[in-house]
Amino acid sequence: MKSLYKTILGTMILIVMSGHANAVLRVETTTQDLAAIAKAIGGQHIEVHSLTLGTRDPHFAVAKPSMIRRVYRADLLLVIGAEMEIGWLPPLLQSARNNRVQPGNPGYLDLSQSVSLLNQIKGPVTRAMGDVHANGNPHYWLDPRNGIRMAKMIALQLEQLDPEHASSYQANFNTFEKTVNLKIIEWRNSLRYLKNKPVIAYHTSFIYLADAFGFNIVNEVEPKPGIAPTISSLSRLISQIKKEQIELLIIEPYYQQRSARYLNEQTGIQIAIIPQSVGARPDIKTYIDLFDSIVKALQLKEAK
Repeated sequence: MKSLYKTILGTMILIVMSGHANAVLRVETTTQDLAAIAKAIGGQHIEVHSLTLGTRDPHFAVAKPSMIRRVYRADLLLVIGAEMEIGWLPPLLQSARNNRVQPGNPGYLDLSQSVSLLNQIKGPVTRAMGDVHANGNPHYWLDPRNGIRMAKMIALQLEQLDPEHASSYQANFNTFEKTVNLKIIEWRNSLRYLKNKPVIAYHTSFIYLADAFGFNIVNEVEPKPGIAPTISSLSRLISQIKKEQIELLIIEPYYQQRSARYLNEQTGIQIAIIPQSVGARPDIKTYIDLFDSIVKALQLKEAK
């Protein structure tokens, strides 16, 4: 009997020890872009999920029970920040009641702290200005150079939470950094025809993309961020497009395209539908895939 007891006890100890040895960090992210970068850095040592889909506008989400349960179990929460998730993340965190991932604790990482945000607003912000972000434009992941900065910050945080695998996180980051830097050369070469060209965007999402690849966004279809275009605002755009001979309009797939098509009919401006996130299409699974797809979409619109 004692022999049987010792065998059972020994087996239980081995199971517990094995569970600890094979334990992975549970990582939740607010976008699929963050999840893709985290997976590239964390590899087999993390289990990562995104709270939102790349097919949706990340400004808007609903705190579903499944999301609350996942945040409750998380060891690390990665957020875009810069008020991107301000409409839905605070109540989600409150409902999840997980102190590990509350702001200010090691399990909460705001990636906007890793980059220099563009379009920061000085002075008071009012609703009359539209959907603006006082701390800066939050679409910074659309500059691949920022992707490297984000990856570095994630690697450092994973090393802090899981020092046992620090060398693995650092090696994965080095690989990610080298790959992205090489791809940036390739992407810029593919888009060299856009250098210094004027471009119309639908929303204010693409200023980082423009900064990375050297084209100029001279106006948006939305008269103010988040405000639908009107007949008068479209008329002004038509005049600008014709006067400045603007050849390209870029738009995310989740925005209505009626206004873009109207501008195309009136001026001949070409429309490029740009995937804005990992997961925007089923074939866009990694951060590299995202920019490969963006570059391909823009190449299709290359001026003849």
